[in-house]
Formats: sequence, structure tokens, C-alpha cells
Amino acid sequence: MRKFYIFNINKNMCILAKDSPYMLYKSFEAIYKSNREDVGMAQNLYEQMTLRINQTMINNKIYADNKDNHFYYLVNNVHNYYNKYKSEEEKLTVKNSYLLCEGNTSKPYLLKSLTNYNFFVCDFDNKDYFWLDEICI
Repeated sequence: MRKFYIFNINKNMCILAKDSPYMLYKSFEAIYKSNREDVGMAQNLYEQMTLRINQTMINNKIYADNKDNHFYYLVNNVHNYYNKYKSEEEKLTVKNSYLLCEGNTSKPYLLKSLTNYNFFVCDFDNKDYFWLDEICI
């Protein structure tokens, strides 16, 4: 099972990091692994790099793009995709500060709706990272 954290990168950081995603990933990894003593610094860094996510807008977009798909369903603001023929299963939760996509695929189906944003995706367990618009084309 893969766990993707998706962050909405602010415009200035996007310009700086578009060609060097490794540096952006390492910054998010440092935030992810920070301890209680460093939480203030980690939060400050996080706020400099990201923008808040409009939950209502993102939830509505994902729902509108997938509502006619037989493999898609929405329960308690968690978007679910289960394709029993391909053994693909995904859950996407939209939060104010990030999106969390858990699934058994390396290219989550539910993220196809979100390519028009400056979203950066990190899988800290597998040390994987990418710009969402580059993987979903």
C-alpha cells in the first residue's frame, strides 16, 4: 500500500523548485520527520512553501470528474476508487493543508482530476516524489 502526501506549492516556490524537485522533496521529508522540538521551525518552513487547499473546490472537482464512474464512490468526504477487475484500490482525503492518497498503485487514478494545480506529491515510505502534472499527462 502506497501513501502519497500531496502539497499545494505556492507560485514562488514552484518557480524555484520546478527543475529541482529533489530539493523540494528533501524539505518536505525534513518537515515530515521533524520532532516536537522542531515543530515551530517545521511549521514556518511548511507555510513558506505551500498554500492552503480549498477543500470544497477540490472535493467538488474530484466528485464532478468521477461521479459517473462505476468504480468511484464518496463516503464521509473520502473519495474511493475500487476497480475490482484491475485490483486497484485508492482512498483520497482532502485536508486544508494537504491531500492524502492511499492505494496500491504507483499512478493513482483519482489524481487525474488535479493536474491543473501546482501539486507536489511525496511518498516518504518509498522515497518517491514528483510534480503531479508530469505524472498524469
